[in-house]
Amino acid sequence: MSNTDESTSREVAESDAASRAGVMSTRICATMLILYALYFARSLAVPVVTAFALYMVLRPVVRQGKRIGITPAIGAAGILFGLLIAIGFGTYLVLEPAQQMIANTPRHVSVVKEKLEFLTNKMKAVSEATEDLAEPTVSSDGDGDEDGEQEPVPVQIKQPNWTNSVTYLSGTGNVVSFLTICGALLFFLLATGDNLLRSIMHALPNFTARRRLVETIENVQEGLGSYLARISAINACLGLCVGVAMWLLGMPSPVLWGVMAFAFNFIPILGAIAGATIVFVVALVNFDPTYYAFVVTSTFLVLTSIEGQFITPAILGRTMSMSPVLVFLSIVIWGWMWGIIGVFLSVPILIAARMACERYDGLQPLAYILGAEVPEPEPVEDGTANAAPRHHLALSSEAATMTSSSS
Repeated sequence: MSNTDESTSREVAESDAASRAGVMSTRICATMLILYALYFARSLAVPVVTAFALYMVLRPVVRQGKRIGITPAIGAAGILFGLLIAIGFGTYLVLEPAQQMIANTPRHVSVVKEKLEFLTNKMKAVSEATEDLAEPTVSSDGDGDEDGEQEPVPVQIKQPNWTNSVTYLSGTGNVVSFLTICGALLFFLLATGDNLLRSIMHALPNFTARRRLVETIENVQEGLGSYLARISAINACLGLCVGVAMWLLGMPSPVLWGVMAFAFNFIPILGAIAGATIVFVVALVNFDPTYYAFVVTSTFLVLTSIEGQFITPAILGRTMSMSPVLVFLSIVIWGWMWGIIGVFLSVPILIAARMACERYDGLQPLAYILGAEVPEPEPVEDGTANAAPRHHLALSSEAATMTSSSS
């Protein structure tokens, strides 16, 4: 009898393992198909995702305006007008110096090559020495048949590069298309997004599902809004400090470098590296002593390092901390799929995924992997926990209002 029970339990365990493996395989395949669809439809997906991200950030502003008597349509129009003014003003500040820099690029390249000749010569010497060591020796008997041998034809396999992922931003018409789709969708989401949410909640089967949906939206909204608001303030201060430092060091167009530091710092890790490279090249072109370019670049890196290592962690705290490995992978993956816009959206997408996973029991392990804070074990009295988990607590006022209205 015991042997039968053991064989039965073994079969059940094998069946459960096979079932879990099948579910995992199905999820992996579904994820890959979704990523391929997002890559294939990037010309449409990028403005749509951008609009939804901005909606989650700006939705509290519209709701606050509604409380003081401003209709959602007027609030949405005012927000879009303010965004257009901000984008136009920023473009006006950096457009002329950026155009001059791009126009002088050929001359700058020759100057950089000339000033870095001492490095390129050493690298060339090392390369030539390596080639000499790698050359095969010719046999003394002269058996080599040079006429009968043919040189191999070099074959080059071109991998897809990031420029292929930004084709929708390569021309004026595509930029206008992106701005039109994103702006129109953002306006309608801000003006009528709550009505759409209530319609979706009516389609859900029960109150628990409706409550979970509202909690998820609130969590994503709070996470994205808090992160982008704090990061924007930090980046503005960094841009101001960089602009002042570049002005004191004599760099041309210090406003351009301040705006560049502000924009590039939305890209963790890679933004500071790209900004330091550009600053180094421009400083190398504009100043005669070569060492002064290293002084300017070091100043830029010191400011960005202080911000990244001390200021940002102190302001964001542990609740917004994420693994640098996951952040880097997110930047690479979304940058490869969606180009430069994907690079800027990579961290908000990561935060939104983490905040959404926190509200579903089956996805909480994924939320912990993405950086969610693991709750400490609670003291137990009489075999029962003192408190329920966070996602089972009472709803906020907004969630209670929306769920009750949809019932």
